[in-house]
Formats: sequence, C-alpha cells, structure tokens
Amino acid sequence: MIRIGITGGIGSGKTFVSKRLQAMGFPVFDSDKVSKQLMNTNAEIRIKLTEWIGEACYNEHGLNRSYVAQKMFGNDDLKLQIEQLVHPKVAAAFEKWTQEQESNLVFIESAILYECGFDKYVDKVLLVDADTETRIRRTMQRDICSREQAEQRVNAQMSNADKRKRADFVIENNPHCDINAQLFKLAKQLYLL
Repeated sequence: MIRIGITGGIGSGKTFVSKRLQAMGFPVFDSDKVSKQLMNTNAEIRIKLTEWIGEACYNEHGLNRSYVAQKMFGNDDLKLQIEQLVHPKVAAAFEKWTQEQESNLVFIESAILYECGFDKYVDKVLLVDADTETRIRRTMQRDICSREQAEQRVNAQMSNADKRKRADFVIENNPHCDINAQLFKLAKQLYLL
C-alpha cells in the first residue's frame, strides 16, 4: 500500500482535489475532520482542554471552536500542548483507517502535514498549490472575512514555496488549470511506483 499525503496552504484547494480523488475511487482520510471529531468525542482530550482552557471550550453543540481558537491565538505554548495531545490520536486513527482499506493507494489530507509531522506516515507528498492572490480570494469567499484577515491566515502558515521544495508531486490549482488532466497524470505516475 502506498500512502500519499495531500497538503497545501489555506485556499489552495486541497479539499477540492481530495474530493476529485474520491470521485476517482481513491480513499481519502480527512485529518481535519477526524481531529474535530476527536476533540468532541475523546474523553481524554475533552478533560485536558477543559482543564487548560476552561469550561467554555465546550457548549451544548460540542467544541466551541471560536473560543478555543481565540485562546490559542498568540499562545504558542497552549497551541503546542493541544497539538501534542491531538495529533498522535489523529495519527493512530489514520493508521487504523489504512488497515481497513483495500486500495493499493490511499491519501491523507492535512493542511499541516509537515508542521505536525504527518509526513512521516506517508510515502509521498502531493502539494496542491495556487498563487497567493487566488488563495486570498478563496479564503475571503469561504470564510466570509476581510482581505486583511485572509492575508493574515495565508501568511501565518508555512509557505507553499517551502512545501513545494519538499513535495513529490504538485497539482496547480489556479483558475483555468485543468485539475482532472493533472489528476489522471498523477494517478498514472502513482501506479508506476
């Protein structure tokens, strides 16, 4: 089994590419979705978050994401604590998930693949890239935020240029790029591995 990590900065189109791969029949593990599920359902995570941040980190709907994000903003120690608590559990869920798959190729989508060390769980990395202006525009549309807020989010992440240096494959996801043609070419390359 070959494990491929899908990464890219905010607004690059990782999720779009992941959905296209799923439509082509490839299993894709959504690390962000699993992380959110674990933060809502895992007893150890809930206890620790409540201990570190306070009761307000959970409400009747589950994790109070905006409250947690507000507490983490500018607090690198808390951010690191939470990552060290959650990321190993996401990695364990990915390991379990891969064992349940029948495909020879599986994918894991993670915006912070390199930052959280998930690259050590994959054989190859696929970067979904788009120019900065496109990423800012997409982030503004998706998150209904100002240009300044979108720029801050883009600039807060590891640059796609740095990720590009480490990636094995790149999908260009700018306007007018033929994503399907790039994905079919990628699939052919992966089957040759």
